[in-house]
Amino acid sequence: MQTGAERRPMPFTEEQMKQIYGTNIIDFAVSNGFEVEKGDKATMHVKNSGGLYLFKHGRGYYSFTEEKGGDIVEFAMHYLNLEKLEAMEYILGDKAYEQTVHVIPPQEKASRGKLSLPPRDENDRRVFAYLTKTRCIDSEIVQEMMKQGKVYQSRQEINGKIRCNCAFVGYDKEGTARYCSLRGPSADSSFRQDIENSDKAYGFVMEGKNKRVYEFESPIDAMSHATLCKMQGIDWRQDYRISEGGLSSRALKHFLEQHSEVEEIVFCYDNDLDGKLADGTPHNHGQEKAKQEKEYFESLGYRTYIQTPKQKDYNKMLTALYRRPIQAPVIFEEDAEEEGLEP
Repeated sequence: MQTGAERRPMPFTEEQMKQIYGTNIIDFAVSNGFEVEKGDKATMHVKNSGGLYLFKHGRGYYSFTEEKGGDIVEFAMHYLNLEKLEAMEYILGDKAYEQTVHVIPPQEKASRGKLSLPPRDENDRRVFAYLTKTRCIDSEIVQEMMKQGKVYQSRQEINGKIRCNCAFVGYDKEGTARYCSLRGPSADSSFRQDIENSDKAYGFVMEGKNKRVYEFESPIDAMSHATLCKMQGIDWRQDYRISEGGLSSRALKHFLEQHSEVEEIVFCYDNDLDGKLADGTPHNHGQEKAKQEKEYFESLGYRTYIQTPKQKDYNKMLTALYRRPIQAPVIFEEDAEEEGLEP
C-alpha cells in the first residue's frame, strides 16, 4: 500500500532539480545583493558577514560564525528567509548561472542606479512590536526614528507572497534616501538584505548635538546603545550614532566629511568571542576591526576610543537586562572611566 508521501507528485521535474542544485551559489548570492571578496584557495568571503564563506566550486557555503553550512537551497532558506519550496522556486527564477569554477574578472564598476525604497506598509505595528518587545529598544527612540523615516515596515510581494520587513534607511544631506537594508522582524529570522543600488557610504544615522559619534555594525545596536544610555539617565539625543551595516568605516568617513564639528569617535563593534577565520583560527572580528579603525582615525587627529560590549553586541546586553531581576544597570561607567570618556 502506498503512503501519502509516495503518492504525492514531485513538484519539480528531474531537469528542474538539476538546474536548482546546479546553480552556482556565488552567482546566486551576488544576484541577490550579497557582496563577495577573495577568501582562501577554496572559498569566496561574503563581505561584512563575519565568517560566511561560499565555496568556489559553487556548490555550497559554510558559516564559521554559526558553525554550519549547506547547499544552495539551504542558503536561500537561511539567508533569504524562504521555506524550502519557495527557495527552490526562487532559485529556478534567478539569473544566476552554472559554473564549475567561479572567477570574478577585473572590470570597471558599473555606475550605481537610483535607489528605490521598498513600499511602506499601511502601518508599522509589526516592526514596532519587534523592535520594542523582541529587541527591547525604548519606544520613544523607535518612534523618533520612524518619524524621521529612518525605520519603517516595508511590504513587498515576493513569489506571490506578501513579505513585511524592517527597513533601515540612510539619507544624504539633501534628505534623499541613498541606502536601505531590510531585516526580518522576528527573533528567529536570519533574513538580511541591502536594497539594490544602496550606497553604504550613507549609513543609518541617529542625529546628535555634540562633538562625539558612536559607530556600530547595525542600526539595532545603535538604538540599543541609545536605550541603555537612556536607562542610566543619559540624554541619548546628545551624541551622534552611526551604523555601517557591517564591518566597515565607509559611512563613518562620509559622515565625518559632512560633520567637521565632530572631534571624538567611539568604536562599538561586536565582541565576537566565538569568531573564527576561514581556517578555523579563533578571531574576534569586531574587536580586531575596532583596533584597526582606532589607530587609523587617531592618525587623522581624532580622539578615538573603543567601547566593547560585555556580551556579543549592545542588543544582547539590552535584552539580557530584561531576563534578570530589575536593577539599576551600570553599563558604560567603568568602560568610560578606563577610556577617558565621560559617561
